[in-house]
Amino acid sequence: MPSLFFSGTRANTGGVLAVSFNSKDQSVFLKVTKQTGWNDKINKPTFSGGETVNFKLTQDEAGDIIHAVSGHDQCGFFHTFNNESSTGNFRYYEVDDKKNAGKKVRGFGLTLKKGAFEAKIGFSLGSAERLSQYLQFALQRMNEAIYAQDKKEFEEYLKKKDAANASAKAPTKPAPKKVEEAAEAPDDTGDNVNPPGVVEEGEDSLNW
Repeated sequence: MPSLFFSGTRANTGGVLAVSFNSKDQSVFLKVTKQTGWNDKINKPTFSGGETVNFKLTQDEAGDIIHAVSGHDQCGFFHTFNNESSTGNFRYYEVDDKKNAGKKVRGFGLTLKKGAFEAKIGFSLGSAERLSQYLQFALQRMNEAIYAQDKKEFEEYLKKKDAANASAKAPTKPAPKKVEEAAEAPDDTGDNVNPPGVVEEGEDSLNW
C-alpha cells in the first residue's frame, strides 16, 4: 500500500504524492497528482480530476532522499525515456516565518517535471522524516528479496550437487557371470589323451 503525502496551497500549486515500491523490480515509484482547487469551507485543497504523472526511482536515488532528510541537504535525479526527460529536485529550505517574527519555517520541497508537467510537493520536517522512513523500509524489503532469491538459487545448486555426488558414489551392479559347461572327463585308458571336442556354439558356450 502506498504512502500518501498531501501538499496544497491556496494558489493551487500543490499536489498529492503517492510513494510505493516493487521488491522484484527493485524500484521506487512516485505518483503525483496536481492540485485542482481549494475548498474554503473546509480550508483544504482538492485534487479530484488533477493531472497525474508517474516517476520511477532507482535504489540509489531513494537513498539520496534518505541522506538529504538526515543531513538537511538536497538531491536530484534526471531521466530520459523515449526522447522525453523527467527531473526531480528534493531540497531542504529555511525561510522567515511571516506570522511569527524572528522565527523560521523549515521543511523540504520536492519539484517534479516531465515534459510540460510540473508539480511541487511540500514537506514539513515530520512528513519528510516519514518519507525517509518509508524509503528505508522499501530498501530493506528489496534487499530481503535479493537475499531470498540468492538463497533459493544456492539451495537448488546444493541439491543438484548432492544428487550428482550420490549418483557417482552409488555401487555398480556386477555383470552376471557366465556358466561354463563341464568338460568331458579325459579317457585315461591310454597314455595318449585326445583334447575334448568343440562344444556347439550357444549363448553361453566357450571354445577350448
